[in-house]
Amino acid sequence: MIWKKEVFGRNSLDGLSVIGIFFLIINFYQSSYLLMFLGTLLIVMSWMGKYYLQHVSDHLVIENNKESIKVSVGEEFKLPLKFTQLSRLPIIHATLRIKLEPIIEAPNLHSSSSSDKRDLELTIPFQIKGKESVQVSLQLNAVKRGVTRVKSLEITVTNFFGIGNVELLCIPFLHQEIVIYPNLIPVSKIEQLIATKSYGYFSSSSSMFEDVLAPISTRDYVYSDPFQRIHWKQSAKAQVLQTKVFERTAEYSWTFIINLRDIDLPNYRMNVIENLDSIASNIAYMVRYATLKNIEYEIVLNLNMESGVPVYHLPLGGGSTQLGKTFEILARINRERSTQPISKLLHFVEKQQLKSPVVILCGPFGREGDRYFAQMQKRGQKVYYLQDDEQHPSIVPL
Repeated sequence: MIWKKEVFGRNSLDGLSVIGIFFLIINFYQSSYLLMFLGTLLIVMSWMGKYYLQHVSDHLVIENNKESIKVSVGEEFKLPLKFTQLSRLPIIHATLRIKLEPIIEAPNLHSSSSSDKRDLELTIPFQIKGKESVQVSLQLNAVKRGVTRVKSLEITVTNFFGIGNVELLCIPFLHQEIVIYPNLIPVSKIEQLIATKSYGYFSSSSSMFEDVLAPISTRDYVYSDPFQRIHWKQSAKAQVLQTKVFERTAEYSWTFIINLRDIDLPNYRMNVIENLDSIASNIAYMVRYATLKNIEYEIVLNLNMESGVPVYHLPLGGGSTQLGKTFEILARINRERSTQPISKLLHFVEKQQLKSPVVILCGPFGREGDRYFAQMQKRGQKVYYLQDDEQHPSIVPL
């Protein structure tokens, strides 16, 4: 069953039947063709009206594919809704009402907001013939970062004679969603993140990888050393086997550590920072900048996402694929999700051994992360902080 229906005007249609029967009774005594015709017509109209309202939605279906419409703030787009009437009953006089999150606008459609401003309702005329499919395309504008689906879809159908109507409420969950990416707010002083070395590999004593083309010294041979690492010339000079020691390296990358919990209420799980939208816009600009410069990056944030993981981690990656994943994450974060403490976020970073040479802190941290940040700097990582400001955001060294 696709539609929950509620029929209105049954009493009026029953009244037509009563009048028609009354005319037929009078005709039985007066034998008037006019009364017979009117009585029969009213009874047929009543029966057809009730049948139409009761069965017009029996085979009306709506396409419900799982797909996403991805746009950025300020873009125009179309939301397609495809209906198919499998029966022969047409829908001529109907109104379609759709409820969405108020992160979009419909300048060419009749729209209204709910009393609590949580829903935007669009109203459009609707009709479809029997055995026909039609696609209704809603011309919309994206005005705010976020994700929305059709929260409610209702059709009000009036019968042919204008007496009575049926309200149809779509029961299934509609999977089609609109993902609105944040707008890009430029961040000044971002060039300093790549001022020293922005490509290739850099030295890191804590890395598990070695550059086999860059030996830096030798040491005494031990039985576990591979045979090909023996430095024969140095062994001949020292009269004892010597093993090459290679420089430990790591690939250049950025790590974004994002705290979305307000530090003034550290124990409240649903307390998301006020400047969520501006931070999302700043990060969107920086990851796009990193993509243009061919810099890989990863993101860690303390917000519960759909997967249910308390600390979300986007693994290290680059290119357009990584950028698309990031924009979608930034679109989906909202104030209705629970957050995790800063300590849990930073403990996750340490446990995962995220050791990019550049660490960018986003959101408030207070003094709680000082110990972790000091360890990062001791390892040679450069730690920066995003000074969020809608007018003049910038990157500063910690």
